[in-house]
Formats: sequence, structure tokens, C-alpha cells
Amino acid sequence: MENFGYKEGSTKSKPPRIARATSVLENGITPSSLASRFKTLSTNGNVRWRNDPEAMAGGSLAGADFEYMQVGPSPPAESAPNLYDSYEEPSADGATQICSETIRVSLMEQLRASGGKAVLLEDIEHGITNAENIREVYEEASTVEKNISFLWAAYLNRLDLLEGLIDSGAELMYFDCNGLTALHMSTFSGCVDCTNFLIKKGVEVNVQPKWFTPLHCAAFGNSVETAKMLINNGACLDIPTSKHNCEETLLHCAVRSNAVDCVRLFITEGMDVNLLDKNGSNPIHLASDLGHTQCLQALLESPNADPNMRIQLRDKETTALHLAADEGNLECVTLLLSKGADAKAKNHRGFTPLHLAARAASAECVEALLRIGNADPNAEDADHRTPLHAAVGKSDCAFDILEILISWGANVNHKDVYGFTALHLAALDGLAHCVEMLLFHGADVTTKSKKGTSALNVITRKTPASMAMINHKLDAAITLIHSQDSSNREIELELDFRSILQHCHPREISYLNTFVDEGQKEILQHPLCSAFLYIKWGKIRKYYIARLLFCFTFVLFLTLYVLTALAHNCYNGSKDMIETIQEQELCQKQSILGDMLRNNPFVMEMQWMVLVAITIVEICRKIYGITGYTSFRHYVTQAENAIEWFIIVSVFVISYIYTKRTYTWQNHIGAFAVLLGWTNLMLMIGQLPVFGAYVAMYRKVQVEFAKLFMAYSCMLIGFTISFCVIFPSSSSFANPFMGFITVLVMMTGEQDLDLLINDPDGKDPPFLLEISAQITFVLFLLFVTVILMNLLIGIAVHDIQGLKKTAGLSKLVRQTKLISYIESALFNGWLPNWLRSLLHYTALVSPQAYRVVLSVKPLNPGEKRLPRDIMMAAYEVAKQRKHLGHTISNRNSTVTFFNFKNKFESSTSTSAMAIDRSADSDCGFETASICTLTTKIDENAEKIELLKHEIRDLKGTLLQNQHVLEQLLEILTVKQQHHQQQQLHRSATEKSICKIKNHE
Repeated sequence: MENFGYKEGSTKSKPPRIARATSVLENGITPSSLASRFKTLSTNGNVRWRNDPEAMAGGSLAGADFEYMQVGPSPPAESAPNLYDSYEEPSADGATQICSETIRVSLMEQLRASGGKAVLLEDIEHGITNAENIREVYEEASTVEKNISFLWAAYLNRLDLLEGLIDSGAELMYFDCNGLTALHMSTFSGCVDCTNFLIKKGVEVNVQPKWFTPLHCAAFGNSVETAKMLINNGACLDIPTSKHNCEETLLHCAVRSNAVDCVRLFITEGMDVNLLDKNGSNPIHLASDLGHTQCLQALLESPNADPNMRIQLRDKETTALHLAADEGNLECVTLLLSKGADAKAKNHRGFTPLHLAARAASAECVEALLRIGNADPNAEDADHRTPLHAAVGKSDCAFDILEILISWGANVNHKDVYGFTALHLAALDGLAHCVEMLLFHGADVTTKSKKGTSALNVITRKTPASMAMINHKLDAAITLIHSQDSSNREIELELDFRSILQHCHPREISYLNTFVDEGQKEILQHPLCSAFLYIKWGKIRKYYIARLLFCFTFVLFLTLYVLTALAHNCYNGSKDMIETIQEQELCQKQSILGDMLRNNPFVMEMQWMVLVAITIVEICRKIYGITGYTSFRHYVTQAENAIEWFIIVSVFVISYIYTKRTYTWQNHIGAFAVLLGWTNLMLMIGQLPVFGAYVAMYRKVQVEFAKLFMAYSCMLIGFTISFCVIFPSSSSFANPFMGFITVLVMMTGEQDLDLLINDPDGKDPPFLLEISAQITFVLFLLFVTVILMNLLIGIAVHDIQGLKKTAGLSKLVRQTKLISYIESALFNGWLPNWLRSLLHYTALVSPQAYRVVLSVKPLNPGEKRLPRDIMMAAYEVAKQRKHLGHTISNRNSTVTFFNFKNKFESSTSTSAMAIDRSADSDCGFETASICTLTTKIDENAEKIELLKHEIRDLKGTLLQNQHVLEQLLEILTVKQQHHQQQQLHRSATEKSICKIKNHE
């Protein structure tokens, strides 16, 4: 028979977990929800091609059992730690195992199941059945009906029926399918008389047919009087419940039912509040988890109560404060803290109560733990996550919790074991409001996870609307200051570079370089960024110029050696070798310098020695440069590194030192080395901002020509073979390779008309062949020389025009990349400390952390520290936000995020940094709309508050005026009464005088 005597499930509904979007661990398995959508097509799939087009047009879409197309592998899910699976804590079963409703339903169902009449129980409940007619009513009733009616009467406190039911045949010790006797029922209902009656009838007070004793039932019903009677009659307090997997003590049962009076009674009777049941649970932990504050207070008032006691639920260790915080029970959290609970205690996973309160989206609990419990906002769990990581979620309270944690000193840039910061998590889940909050409080967008994913990369894809906050922060760093000197009323402009430098020491350019790498290079045009780049380049350009001079010296000595020792064969000539003497000496040629080299080979030997010395230094520089790359593979895949290593190796390959002579094959290697050396030097010069635009144009045209050449190469090959067939006797088309070179020369306009002119002394070619040659030549002239070359010129001009339009931005990008390259070489950690200290003072814009603000006078014509265009752009920005005051600090700011956001949204128009909110993320758009709505509500609230104060002031003024008017009326009334009295007195006096005169 089914169990109807207790309720499975919780009587207290737990708040839903505010989980982040489903994600996977970096080394974990992708869950099914994120599994590849491109599955292998089954041979028995339901999606089939139909031969009848009409049937296909009219057919319905595939059902739920359709297969996905196979179009290559799906990309892996973005790696984000699934915090919320790992945070799952053991939670006690909140079921009250016996309650009034379950008893009623159970007895009714048992009676119906046995074929009994439910009307018998209804008559007892409504008083129809009484002591006078009970024998008559139950004369023909079955035994089951009598027994269940006996339990029902005890449950309903019908003492007057118990004796009659026993006399009618009811069993005194009968228990139902849940093991509940009449004594259990009466103690649960708190009927002292029925309990006393049953005890006197001989019912054992510790009877436990199945799971519970009568004392357990008294605890479930919070029947303190019947519990006292049972204890006074010998009831044992130490008998636990015997239900499978739920063997609890008496105190646990009382706490589970929130029976405060019984809890106090049992504690008074000597029960230990720290006693664990067989499942490892403790009454204090159970009360904390269920949120039964009064029971928890009663338990903690016990002298031996330990609020920091740890329990072991299976393999999970926790404290009462952890459970209360995990459920968001503010009253329990506050009570435990007031009784000395440790807010810094960690459970088996290293979570503090603050982690769990932040995860549960309970801002009140978070505030209480920080304020009362002095919790550590930067406490790390086993995976190095802080409460700030746990607070990131889709809850409405997540925003408030983040601000609370940050205001108490939480580190917004703390990384977990995967390298993720809270900003990474917020951006990965598309939580624009959390992203903007973290950015406002100084979160570093350049920080990268262990897989190399920067927070900026995720923000640009998932919450592009949040990019506006970065621009707002940069705007806030530019302020106008009016001089306090009475003799000097000049306006000063302060540029605060903290937003650029705060996370980048000593590589100051890394912040801006990250924006370039992530495709957000437009931010370099912000006046603050442009000013910083100008100052930074002024500090660091001397190192690049020194490198240019060194490379120039290296290439120059390489060129001199190749020209003298190899190209003109001067070294072999100086040794009077036979093959040199037999031929015309290239070295001499009536040259004074050649004769000097031939007679003095020591000069060429010294050239090579100097070249080797420079090459050794270059080798050291190249080996040292490996440390500036993320991996060796990245280093070897860079074209400039391959070129420079080829030049270095060629220095030793073309040497005379091995056999005391040079060879012809060395000339070829030397020629390529010289060519690559000067080409590399050109590219290095092109990295300078001054010359960068010209080299960029050259490389752009070069790329476009390569594409064009590949597109039309088949036509060029066709003309080459045709010319080789038509002009077999021409040396220019003797073979296809020479013919292809000739065709390339003819492309430039160098047309060899001698091919079409016959030799007067020679034999004329066949007439048809002559016609074919002329037609082919004309086609080449039109299709290649005219059309193709003009197309190439047109594309080059178009690309150059495009480069000119973006020349300013391109210059800033090249400047940023060049500075980043130099800094990677200067500050990679391999240099000695004294040299690094020297470099800090000579290459850093801000060697000291407190020197981050530049003050300039934009309207002063003598101001030369910044270019005029940058200063005026910054001046315009500062004028637009003048009402916002001075630079906003990222730390200890008294300005709230929404105050900052509201002011900027009301004054900032669309700029070059504006990004389509709906381009990549619907969530970003919705969040932005919510933020806008919240902003309007806050603005209206401020207006309403101001209006409220005005009305209050007006009301006070009116009350004062009313009081003055009342006083004035009182004065006028008194004066009028006094005037009337004077008139009456005067009239009375006049009457008396008249009477006296008449009498006389």
C-alpha cells in the first residue's frame, strides 16, 4: 500500500538558481546542448529528395526527427568555466514528514481502500456521532472501519468517543500503514486528555511500529503540552526516526517542522544541539538551511551551541553559515554572524559564505557578510575564483551585488584557474549591464585567459554596446581647469592617462595594442589615445632609430664585402690565381680602388671581420628577440625573422675563410643576401610614422598586383606559348621560360616590333603564319598592354586614394605596433635589473605611478608639448562634458555607475566608436534598452524628489504665512473688542452725565 503518512518533497520552495549561460570547462566535454549541430547524415534519414517538384513545394518541413547536414566540423564552444555546477551545495530535504493534511488524506484513502464508509469519519468530524449513539453506529461496522475511526477520533481530539470505540471493538494498539497509533495522533494534535487517556489504557509511550514515536509526532505538530506529558511518563528523547535514509533525532524533527516551543523544551530537557544524525546533519545546520530563524535562535541560545561546527554530508563539508548564505536567508545569516559564525570559513570546495550568497543573488546577505562578518571580498576558492566571479549572473540583483563587492574592495581583475576574470564571464554570457559596471570600476579589457582570449575580444562580439563605456571613460579623463591664479586666467587642459596605464606597467602601449589586435583601432583617434601615442613615441623613438642605424651599418658592410670580394672577384685576384689571370680581371679595370684591393687583400679580410663582429651582435639580438613572442612557432612564421636569419647565415656561407678563396656560387647567395638586406631595411624605415604611408601604399599595390597576376596568369601563359610557336627563330622565345619573361617585359609597353618585320635578305615566312603573328601581336597589345596594365594602374590609384583617406588612422596603428615591438624587446625580463631601471626612466611615459596626468594650455599659442590638432580635439571633448566635473577615479569613487552613465547618455552623441547594438547580440540590445529605461526612471525620480522638496518648502512657507495671518487676526480682534469696550464705556459715561444733568 502506498505511503500516505508523510509528504515527499519540500514544504519550502527554494529560490531558483540564477545560473549563467551554459558553458564548458576548458578541458571538459561539451554538453549535449552545445554539441555539434553538423552531424553525420544517416543513411536511413527522413529527409529525402523528391522527384516531383510540386510535391516538394507542397511538402511540410522536417519533423523533430530530421538529420542535420554535413558541412564540415562545427567550431568548439567558447571555453568558459561552468561555475554553477561546481558551486552546487548539499541541501537538506525540507519536507515536514508528518503534517495535518497528510494525516487526513492518509486515513481517508486507507478507509476507502479497505472498502469502508467515509461518512463514518465525516460524522465524527461534524459531531453527528457522539457517545450516546456510537454503539449503534458501529454495531455493524468492520474492524478496519472501527480501527481507523479510532485513529480519526484521537486525531480530532474526540475523547468522548475513544472509550466507546474501544468497547465497540477498536484495537488500542492499532497502527496504520505509516506506523501511526492513536497515541501518535493525539500527541500530534496536542490533545492532552486523549493522550492521558491512552497512556492510562496502557499504550507504550515509546511505541515505534515503523518510523516515528509519539514524541516525534508531538514535535511534528509543535504540541509542547503533549510532549511534556510523554516525557513525564518516561518517553525517551534519544530514539531517532527509523525511516530509510532519514534517521533523524528528535531535535531534527522539531526543527524541520519549525516547532519552536518543542525545540526549547527538548533543549531544556538536555538534548545536545550539536548532535549529528546518522546522515551527518546537525539541527543548527538544518534550521539555517530551511530558514527557520526562531528555531535557529533557540538553538544558538543553548550554552554549548557551536555556530562554526562543520558537518559532513557525504563527501561535502560545510557550515551553517554556508547553508544559510546559499539559500539567501538574511535573518539566519545575520543571527549566525551575531553569534560568532566565521564569515571567512571555507567548505570542501574552498567557497566562503560570500561566494554562495553572491551566487544566490542575495544582495542583502552579501552586504551582511561584509559589514557584520568582515568577510573577505577577494577570498579564493579551489579554482581561484572570488565572490565577484560568482556574482556575475542574469539576476536583477547581480548589478547591485557587483557594486557592493567592488565598494568593499573586490579586485575586478582577479583571474581564476582558467585565466578568466569577472569581465570575461559577464561578456561571455552577454550581460551588458555587468560588463559596463565592471568597466566603470576599472576592469582590464586587455587581460587574457590561458587560451589567449582577451576580454575585449569577447566584448566586441557578445556585448558591442558596452564599447561605449570605454569611450566614456576616456572622455572622463579629459577635464578643463581654470587657473586659480588671479593674475593668470588661462584655461588648462588636464589629460589623465590612468585609464591607459593602470594595467600596463611596464609595457605601457599594451592597452592600445590590444584594441588594434581586436579590430577596434578607431579608438586610437580619441584625443587621449592620440596624445599618449605622441608622448610615448617621443620617449621611445631613440631606441628604434639606434636599431635602424645598426641595421644600416650591417647591410652596408655586407654590401661592401659582396661587391669587392665576390662581385668583382678582387679577393681571388689578390691571390694571383690561374683562372683569374687568364680572364680579364674584373677587379682592376683601370680602377685605382680595384688595384688597391688587389694589392692589399687585408682590406677585404678586415671588412669580413667587422661584418662578422656585427653579425654576432645581430645574432644575440635575434636570439634575445625570441622572448618577445608568445611561442617559437609564432617567431619562425614571421617573414622579417626569416629574412634576417637568411642574411645572418649568408654572411658565413659567402666567406673566404674556409678555403682562402671565393667561388662563383657564393656570388648568387651574396646577391640575394644584399637584396633582402636592403629590402628589410626599407620595411624597417616604413615602420616609422613619417614614411609609413609610402611603404604601406607600395605593399598594398604589391598585394593587388599579385592577385591580378594570379587571375590573368592563364592568359599570359597562353600568349607565351603562342609566341613561341609563331616566332620559333626568335631568341626571345627560344623556350617557354624565356618567352614568359619576354611577355612580362612586353606588358610594360616595351614592344619588340622587329618580330613582325621580315629580314630583307632573308626568306619570307608563309603568308598565313605572318597573318597569325600580326593578329596575335595585336591581341596581346590590346588585351595585355592596354587593358590589363591600365586596369592595374587604376586599381593602384584607387587603393592609394583609399589609403590616403585613412592615412591618419593607419599612422596611429603603425605607431602603436612599432612601440609595442620595441617595448617587447626592452621589457621582456631578461635584462639585468640595473639596465631595466635605466630603461624605465628613459622609455616610460610614467616611471612613477603617481605621474599620470599631463596639464597643457590649449589656447596658448606657445604650447608645443602636444600637436595643435590633438589639443583642440581634447579641448572640444572637455567642453562637452564640462558639467561632469574633474577626472573620475576608478578607486574609492563616490560616484555611482548609473550617475556616471546617466550624465554621459544625456550629453554624448553618436561618435566614430558607436557600434550597432543589434549587430551581434540581442542580449546587448535588450540590456541597453533596460539601462536606458532605468536611466529615465532615475532621472524622473530625481525630478520628482526635487519637486517634492519644493512642495515641502512651499507648504512650510504657507504654514508660516497662515500663522502670521492668524496672529494678525487675533490682534485685530483684540483691538476691535477693545475699541468696542471703549465706545460702550464712553456711551455709558455720556448717559450718566445726561442723567445727572436731567436730575439737576
